[in-house]
Amino acid sequence: MRKTFKYRLYPNKQTEQKLYWTLTRCRELYNAALSERKDAYKYAGKSISYYDQQNDLPEIKAEIREEYQDIAAHVLQDVLRRLNNAFDNFFRRCKNGENPGYPRFQGRNRYDSFTYPDGAGWKLTVEEQGKKLQGTLSLSKIGQAKVTLHRPLEGKIKTVTIKREVDQWFVTFSCEVEAPEKLPLSYEDIGIDLGVTHLATLSNGEMIEHPRYYRKARKVLEKRQQAFSRKKRGSHRREKARKLVAKAHRKIARQRKDFQQHFRRRLGNFCQHVFSQGSMGRSDTPQGFSQVHFTSMLRLRASSEERFVRTLA
Repeated sequence: MRKTFKYRLYPNKQTEQKLYWTLTRCRELYNAALSERKDAYKYAGKSISYYDQQNDLPEIKAEIREEYQDIAAHVLQDVLRRLNNAFDNFFRRCKNGENPGYPRFQGRNRYDSFTYPDGAGWKLTVEEQGKKLQGTLSLSKIGQAKVTLHRPLEGKIKTVTIKREVDQWFVTFSCEVEAPEKLPLSYEDIGIDLGVTHLATLSNGEMIEHPRYYRKARKVLEKRQQAFSRKKRGSHRREKARKLVAKAHRKIARQRKDFQQHFRRRLGNFCQHVFSQGSMGRSDTPQGFSQVHFTSMLRLRASSEERFVRTLA
């Protein structure tokens, strides 16, 4: 089974500039490949596949965009594969009668990661410093960056993804690990009913309160959004204000995810079967911890069902 490990990266200024440069070139390739597919179908009625665009990469690197020679080839291939996955999902939604959502061009604040899809182009060195593990990640044609390993890696690393979150950098290792040991069989089942005054009520009578992380951060967020809207477009001050707004949203997202993880783990430890009831498609309030977020918490638990060896219904 696959397991993901996410760690904070600490690049120096030179490496960080190279990371930004690589991310920008990957985004440009993504948008150019999307434009090529879109124009080919619009003007010639022709569909371009992933393999067609991949075969054009050597010519692009040699004649059109020589700067792409400074980026690992399989990183560029993964960019095209990411676009191909977007089109596969688009056609799947069309086939199922869902809202299609045609692949869109990515702005500089939307495209925030690139991936090494195999074991080439990177190297991780881990050293013990007392009770802590300190790592150094070396990326070909980019540089080195320190990695804080707050928990040890497990299994065999299959892919490495470098991601930017506002002004911070993270590395994500997708590892192939052995199946975990089964938890002891539990004879306790529990039902969950989503509510309005409370986030949910369990069948044993326990009520789960709304964390309301958004409402608690609302005043700070509004103040930062107002300051952001007053700044001149394209100015450095507007960019600083944008980052402050993004940091506020990042904090809320992390708080919600932490709450989901703790509650999911708590249910998984003592419940064999979990039954949910209630409307899943509509939030009780646009500011609160809504039923939509609770659905993502249940979905998070279902994705790790193999780990906990429990049943979600």
